[in-house]
Amino acid sequence: MTHSIVSPQRRKLLLGAASMLAAGAAPALPALAQGAPVIIGVGADPVFTAFYVAANEKLFAKYGAPNVTVQSYTDGGEALNALVANQVQLGCAGEPTHIVRLSRAELRPLAVTYQSKTYVKLVARKAITSADKIKKFGIVAGSVSEYVTGLTLKTLNIDAAKVEMVRSGPPELPALLARGDIDAYFVWEPWPTLGVQQGGHILMTAGDVGYTSTLWLSANANWLAANKEVAGNILKALAEASEITRKDPPRAAQSVQAITRIPVPQTLNSLKDMEPIVRDFTDTDLKTANAIGEFLLSKQAIKAPVDMSKILQRGFYKG
Repeated sequence: MTHSIVSPQRRKLLLGAASMLAAGAAPALPALAQGAPVIIGVGADPVFTAFYVAANEKLFAKYGAPNVTVQSYTDGGEALNALVANQVQLGCAGEPTHIVRLSRAELRPLAVTYQSKTYVKLVARKAITSADKIKKFGIVAGSVSEYVTGLTLKTLNIDAAKVEMVRSGPPELPALLARGDIDAYFVWEPWPTLGVQQGGHILMTAGDVGYTSTLWLSANANWLAANKEVAGNILKALAEASEITRKDPPRAAQSVQAITRIPVPQTLNSLKDMEPIVRDFTDTDLKTANAIGEFLLSKQAIKAPVDMSKILQRGFYKG
């Protein structure tokens, strides 16, 4: 078991490889022999705490998967780019991040590894006291940020034609808000907290507009066909790591710091807003996934409808 962080140069190579795969130029990922190395791609933030706990406390080996590496990327999107590019065997990210990549690779979501109604927050300028006063939304396109922003407009009956969407990466959103270039943004931690530190305030959470965010752990289809037992063992390890995280947050935060150098207080603050858990997909998960797919189709982020009942591997995890 090892862990690593991807360099900027490595990120460029992964994005290039993902583009090659989209054009049909990348080779298929070979099935691995029993005991062969397995790499899991995750984002470098506390929402992936259970993965860091499992790696740092050698839980993968405990459950019969000794050669597992947890590799950190900037975010879940880059982790899935690595999965699409066949650089890793498994990757973890949110629902929209998966759905926009399904046309480029055969991804198989195995289980939910996190859920929260409050980790994704709407941060606004001090002068904005209600969502209907927002004229410029900062969004991370093709992510849960864009989906929840759209859900907010729909739920609150705000005319989308009167609202400007400003695309940005998550790290830039707090500065855009502080400068007044945007009125608000809906995104995941730690960017809401950083926005508050720069003069903003929390207006609402994803749960206020009826959304529970989840992360999915997915495998490459070819790899999964030959490695179902290994994938199952990895989920068992993550289940114990999730339990440790829920019961002993300081212990879990130490693992996050050991691997990512994220300070313990930052992780502890983030853990207040989420529930690390490994579970099978539910009817509600399927309904939400299909709704997100329809939203992404309406935004032309995907070119064709996706029937998520044929994608989610319901019943794979039997914890």
